[in-house]
Amino acid sequence: MSDPVTVAEAALLARDQEQSPWQQALVLVVSGGLTREELVARISERIGYAPRFRRVVTGWPVPAWVDDANFNLNGHVSQSTLPAEHRLEDWLAEQLARPLPRSHPLWEVTLVDGLALGTQAVVARVHPALVDGYDHIHLFQELLDDRPEEVAQTDADDWQPTETTAPDLTALIAGISDPLAAAERLSAGVFGMLENGVRTLTAQPRRHYLGGVEIELEAVDEVRRGFGCTTHDVLVALATAGVRGWLAEQGRPLTDEVALVPLAVTEPQVLASAIGCRIAPSFDRLPVTAITATDRLEAIATITGARRDSGLSVPARDLIGLAGFAPATLHAVAAGALGAGRPHTVVLTNVPGPREPRYLGRARVRQVFAVTATSDAEQLSIAITSYRGRVSLAVAAVAPVTSWSASISAELDALRNEL
Repeated sequence: MSDPVTVAEAALLARDQEQSPWQQALVLVVSGGLTREELVARISERIGYAPRFRRVVTGWPVPAWVDDANFNLNGHVSQSTLPAEHRLEDWLAEQLARPLPRSHPLWEVTLVDGLALGTQAVVARVHPALVDGYDHIHLFQELLDDRPEEVAQTDADDWQPTETTAPDLTALIAGISDPLAAAERLSAGVFGMLENGVRTLTAQPRRHYLGGVEIELEAVDEVRRGFGCTTHDVLVALATAGVRGWLAEQGRPLTDEVALVPLAVTEPQVLASAIGCRIAPSFDRLPVTAITATDRLEAIATITGARRDSGLSVPARDLIGLAGFAPATLHAVAAGALGAGRPHTVVLTNVPGPREPRYLGRARVRQVFAVTATSDAEQLSIAITSYRGRVSLAVAAVAPVTSWSASISAELDALRNEL
């Protein structure tokens, strides 16, 4: 099958350059002795729910997603061992510097051995353009289950591509009821690819430094109850402290950085979509210059309170209750929200996950976090993910970020001491 490259997808594809790759990594830390063969077999079973993961972009002058006639699942799944004395974050930073080849579907999964306490990491590097949250979900939304199970060893994948050429221009226009929308989608695909060519000549190499910290959700809830705010408010305040610490670490002046904060908003016409809502960009000034932790939290609560009063925000409990492992899709769709809007230096995404354990085959998922490469003027990309009573705050920065964990832990302690 094939479908046209949309305006948003063309813009996202244009951000991904050979010298400065733009992609997202979803990381599952698991225990239970997962093998590469089991991982390949599970992906083979479930990849049909995410057809984009077998497609490439081709066609001119109307770019489209088409089935990859040479698709080989084994070529997308590898196994690696973490070198001794090497942090997972450092290994992952090296992977984010590697572009995903455009000649194949834009994703890759690696099973990483050698982590502490006999755990492994399943790392999925994916271009966010593969996922729209409507018709196209993240492969990992369907890969996990709520109980352990043996993965059946299957024969070779018998999938066959159905169409490997771009759609006919006349048929494409006829398939869209709004002529203006049709023209917009067609021209965007063309100009998006042209933009991609220009950016190839101008993009500068960019190195990422990763940091992360995991905290107890109960500690966050304690602060939420004490200050009468929301969990989201507390987590944004903690992330703001991380930004503040990073600026100080780099010897930069403390300024209230503009952050893109993608938010789930209600939209009745998309309630039947994969995530039942739309992810809309919101731009907030993080109160980095506020003197105390309490001042920073109260400033954030004031900003988000007005938005909640509008009635458009989707409660976290609704996102937690989505079918499958929704954080995978939500993080990818949120990454795509950067395509338009005002200039910003920080991206801050908060995605709630399930409270109950999830399993990849017989391997139990112990921890989940995501990280998205920065783009353009962005200095920090922050991804917050909750799972089983704990919250991971991961960051990709354009300069070393050794203060991240200490800054967030100190901020949480300061807020709890004020109760």
